[in-house]
Amino acid sequence: MHSNKITLKQDLTAYAFILPTFLGFLLFMVYPLFNSLYLSFMDWNMFLGREGSEFVGLEHFREAFENEYFKAGMINNFKLAVMAVPLLIALSLFLAVLLNQDIFGRGILRTMYFMPYVATITAAAVVFSAVFHYQWGPVNNFLRGIGIANPPGWTASIKWALPTIALFWVWKNIGYCVVIFLAGLQGISNTYYEAATIDGANKVQQFWHITMPLVSPTTFFLTITNIILSFQIFAEVNVMTKGGPGTATYTTVFHIFDQAFDKFNLGYASAVSWLFFLVIVVITIIQWLGQHKWVKYV
Repeated sequence: MHSNKITLKQDLTAYAFILPTFLGFLLFMVYPLFNSLYLSFMDWNMFLGREGSEFVGLEHFREAFENEYFKAGMINNFKLAVMAVPLLIALSLFLAVLLNQDIFGRGILRTMYFMPYVATITAAAVVFSAVFHYQWGPVNNFLRGIGIANPPGWTASIKWALPTIALFWVWKNIGYCVVIFLAGLQGISNTYYEAATIDGANKVQQFWHITMPLVSPTTFFLTITNIILSFQIFAEVNVMTKGGPGTATYTTVFHIFDQAFDKFNLGYASAVSWLFFLVIVVITIIQWLGQHKWVKYV
């Protein structure tokens, strides 16, 4: 009996510690999630509340498929994912392999690559925009100095604005991916490389036939998470381009923000959010089902 009381007391203590976080989860995650689903079926008046709103069914979802800004945002999201994620994964793996070697200044280099990730997006985006300013930026001044008369317009150019956002996103997130890849690389036993060296395999062959397969679970994890993150790009666009020039960098999340907080069209914004969520879920499921073809779990 005494033992049961002690166990009950320990359980209640544990639940007491969990309760604040659980309540926060319900209040800030679960409630907004289901409330947004409710709003997606409503023509919601945020000033009058429920009394000034009406049920419209699937009208907002139909409107989204006809909205040119929604279409532009989705197209730009796919372009960003295609441009940025493969580049981020490839560069991160290359740098991780390099920093996993016993080279001079390895600790300093690891810190330097991780610094952009811990910086706030707003501060980093302002600095990046200044560096890549089409008229006064040091990058274009350097390009003019080596004889390129008409350097790219970067964020001021319809052609270059989206690649510039992608480049910034890669630079901002590469430190995190390098750290994760380093963890994966350090989990590979040296015996594989020693055996391959005895068999006459060079460094390139060891990378393709040992490193790549054994680090594939880490690559799979980073691919899924970074595709999701690339679809959620907002702050970068909001600070650097405001979706312009035109709709060159207009993303779906920026469209949701614009409709919800600039135009107060909460019902439509909620519907777009759920459509966007379903797109990400489908993409993630496709990747998950296809992992058996290239991911090797040891």
